[in-house]
Amino acid sequence: MTAGVVLKEMKGKELFSYVYGIVDGMAYARFRKDSLSSGQKDEQGMSCIYGWFFANDAAAFEKVKAQFGAHENLIPPIIIAAMIKKECGE
Repeated sequence: MTAGVVLKEMKGKELFSYVYGIVDGMAYARFRKDSLSSGQKDEQGMSCIYGWFFANDAAAFEKVKAQFGAHENLIPPIIIAAMIKKECGE
């Protein structure tokens, strides 16, 4: 399902839940990756991702929707991953 289809078919809370699910999955994956890499519990990257998404009311969500509109042919996780990488590194 492309970002264009997501924007067309999902509205309001449904779209937010979909995006949040992607962000949450990427935050947890980052936690696992960072913890395995350091050999101890490392929440720094995960905290950055959550902070980016929840810090400014709905600003990050609006940016995600704008990027979905600008890149309608890509799948949503690719778009969100690029945004997270820009904000929080890898």
